[in-house]
Amino acid sequence: MRYAALTLGLVVTLVLAACGGTVIPSSALSMTALPSAAGTAAAPGASAASASPSPGAASAGPSSPRPAPTPKPTATPKPTPKPLAACTSAQLTAKVTGWQGAMGSQIATVKLTGATRTACRLRGTPRLQLVDAGGHVLLDSKTAGASGLPHVSPGDPALTVAVGGSVTTMVRVANYCGATVPVLPTTIAFILPSSGGRLVAAAGPGGGAPPCYGSPGSAGLITMNGWAT
Repeated sequence: MRYAALTLGLVVTLVLAACGGTVIPSSALSMTALPSAAGTAAAPGASAASASPSPGAASAGPSSPRPAPTPKPTATPKPTPKPLAACTSAQLTAKVTGWQGAMGSQIATVKLTGATRTACRLRGTPRLQLVDAGGHVLLDSKTAGASGLPHVSPGDPALTVAVGGSVTTMVRVANYCGATVPVLPTTIAFILPSSGGRLVAAAGPGGGAPPCYGSPGSAGLITMNGWAT
């Protein structure tokens, strides 16, 4: 476009010179140049660039608040289980599972079983009795003094008798010199510590009375070797 404008101006000058004889200096011709298209096209782009916000300016706003941390749930402490109550005769059944002889003594193996829906704790030494089928007490551990009465010693272990669970013991009897003729079979009765009551075992095969090795009416012997699972 600029080149065309200069050419047109030169032609007009030559025509005027031919007609009037006046020569126009070339410096005057350069003033007739028109602005370039590139210059006029750049103006709208520059104004658009100045009007548009920069990416950095668009992001410079107030920051979003951070969410509060979620509190962690605290563990609920488990309740401490209550200790089991001492077994009573109402919670147990007992049965003599067998007898065996040993050097003038007789030994009964007795099994105790939990008979209710509640477990219990068996601890200590009961009072023991040898009982015949007529209910007569032939031997009684109380004749041995305090050791033969129901008691719990500090070192005695505590055994849990679960629902349907069992414990066993072995009871030794010796030297029956009483006047009552035993009605067979004999069995074992327990008077439990901690006011647990009296529990009579069902008789098993072979229950008898041990022979007398002392004078008539002398005290006999009945002991047990503790509870076992």
